[in-house]
Amino acid sequence: MSGMTLGDDSSKPPRRNIAEQFKRYFGNESQLANWLRLCRDIGIQEDFKSIRQCRLALKKVWVNIYDLIDAINDNKMPPRLFKSQAALSQYTIKTERIFPRKMAKKGGPVRALLAHIHS
Repeated sequence: MSGMTLGDDSSKPPRRNIAEQFKRYFGNESQLANWLRLCRDIGIQEDFKSIRQCRLALKKVWVNIYDLIDAINDNKMPPRLFKSQAALSQYTIKTERIFPRKMAKKGGPVRALLAHIHS
């Protein structure tokens, strides 16, 4: 016997710590330059003068956060964008690439990107 027990998930790949990966990519949340980089990486080219302006622009963008990090890591920018929250929701549920809402800091960059995922 291999030593595995029923319910042992050791054959599954380890779960990604997507929250930590995003934190490493983004850096200091109080620096406008980091918000501008995120906007540009998503394809928003405007030269905003405040974090608030960036946050408002990001609320109009539908992107899967896992896909965003993968696109950044693979240098394949911009990431896939969706036409609607419903389209993003459907894709996210299908692929099970769901960012843990409890890890999204209020007022932070991830919170600006989060969509309500319908199940």
